[in-house]
Amino acid sequence: MEEGFPKLNSHPVESSFYGRLFPESSLHIVHVSYALHWLSKVPEEVLNINSPAWNKGKIYYTSASDEVFNAYAAQFANDMNNFLNARAEQVVAGELVLLVMTAIPDEVHRSRSASGMVYDALGLCLMDMAHEGLISESQVDASKLHVYTTSPEEMAGLIQGNRHFSIEKMKLTDPLTRIDEPFDMQRCTTHIRAAVEGVLVKHFGCSEKMDEIFGRYNQKTAKYSVMDASYKKGTLLFVALKRK
Repeated sequence: MEEGFPKLNSHPVESSFYGRLFPESSLHIVHVSYALHWLSKVPEEVLNINSPAWNKGKIYYTSASDEVFNAYAAQFANDMNNFLNARAEQVVAGELVLLVMTAIPDEVHRSRSASGMVYDALGLCLMDMAHEGLISESQVDASKLHVYTTSPEEMAGLIQGNRHFSIEKMKLTDPLTRIDEPFDMQRCTTHIRAAVEGVLVKHFGCSEKMDEIFGRYNQKTAKYSVMDASYKKGTLLFVALKRK
């Protein structure tokens, strides 16, 4: 180690990041990247046939009713509060928590977000297969994605409401603005498959069905020229927090 540099120790821990992972006041820097959009669970209301938030025929919330959206937003708020409380126990006063997470601009409606369009398209593929008898509609109704995309305004409100951290910096960035070529939807759908295939296998089974689902998905999303206009709007949120 070069002279003048402090000794750094890192340690991976296998557990939920929504709970406490390390001893009290033991961390000086916490970095969480591309993780907090995963909810701890699917909101119970969207799976309840008797709830106003029952999300029939859809796997995601962005094109659903306000009741469905509110259920997802409430679950995200609860998860973020648990996350911040757990980090507050672990982080030394005055030290940092750095977050990198997917987001949408405050002024963009959820149905027009890039994540909304790609996940809604996946849901449409599943419903097409249900109408053809390849899978059951009840399977689609049971397969909800536990993913949520926040906005800077929403995130700031949750942090301020928690009161354990101050916001040192928050910036919504456009990671793909330097790419001038047309958006590669096939590459995008490959990333989506890698992220959600494990969730879908629990409901629909074998890999052969996954090939059918994502083959249709590639065909459907290839028509989404609207993505060229939307994907370059701020989709990545950087947040630097200081423990009070």
